[in-house]
Amino acid sequence: MRRALALFAGLCLRVLPLGGVLGCGVLEAPVARQVDGVTSEGRFIEPGAYAFYAIAALHEARGQWREALQLYERALDIDGRGPELRTRIGAVACKLREPKLADSAFAAAARVAPDYGPLWFELAQCRKSRADLPGALVAALEAVRLDPERHEASLLAADLAELRGDRALAWQLRDGLATHAPGSLVAQRGLLAAAERNRDGVRAARARAAISDLRVRASSVEPTRGAAEAVSALQRGDLTLAKAEAARLLGADPTNGDALLLALTVADLEQDHASFDALLEHSSESASAASPELLGTLAALLARRVSLDAARLVQPAAAH
Repeated sequence: MRRALALFAGLCLRVLPLGGVLGCGVLEAPVARQVDGVTSEGRFIEPGAYAFYAIAALHEARGQWREALQLYERALDIDGRGPELRTRIGAVACKLREPKLADSAFAAAARVAPDYGPLWFELAQCRKSRADLPGALVAALEAVRLDPERHEASLLAADLAELRGDRALAWQLRDGLATHAPGSLVAQRGLLAAAERNRDGVRAARARAAISDLRVRASSVEPTRGAAEAVSALQRGDLTLAKAEAARLLGADPTNGDALLLALTVADLEQDHASFDALLEHSSESASAASPELLGTLAALLARRVSLDAARLVQPAAAH
């Protein structure tokens, strides 16, 4: 953590005078997005706040929690409307063992947006770190209810249920996830780890087979064609397909720089901060540079949908 995040953070800082572009909140309020064929609107975050958010995420990923907290708080001074920054402040304060600040931040986030799934996921992790397993499980189950597509929430809830001795609930959650998300490498790897920990040979074999199948299917996608399909989906505004193509490419090759850039672009367009940070957190140190062809295509896309200034940040030649 990562060359990609350093790039995005640097772009954010350099672009502040321009009013905000890729990695700093590219769309004007409200943000329209298409997910699973449904168009919805989301909150736009002020460019200055998003820049501090990006830098804070870099510090947080490096374990520099005090620095991250200070930057998240500066971002909150600029844009205090939503739950995102308060959630990150709560999560970092918990890591710093500042329970009063953490509780205050989480409570404030819940007052602003009680239906914000990442809030409950972070609250669950915080409570788990304090050995409050009952409270952690309640929060994790709420995270699952609000954001069933975040597979880490189901895995966390299952682990918490197991720690509390409720193996039936734990495997109900895991088996449900296996059925709901058979194509998710994150889910299948979590299921494999749980099965091996519990010495469940049948479930472990099933997860290994699923992982192997997913890798074979992912590797069958020709990288250039997959990237082209993702860009085409972005041009149509179909973020669901673009995200799926990028995820498939990353599954086949976690060092694929084109796939990482596409996935980050989708997360930014959705202002999905949790996914944006997770992508950077798990990106490979040896990730390849994005290809000139993809940079050119994305620059053209940004020039049409955002501005020439946005395009220049991806590819300086786009200015000409």
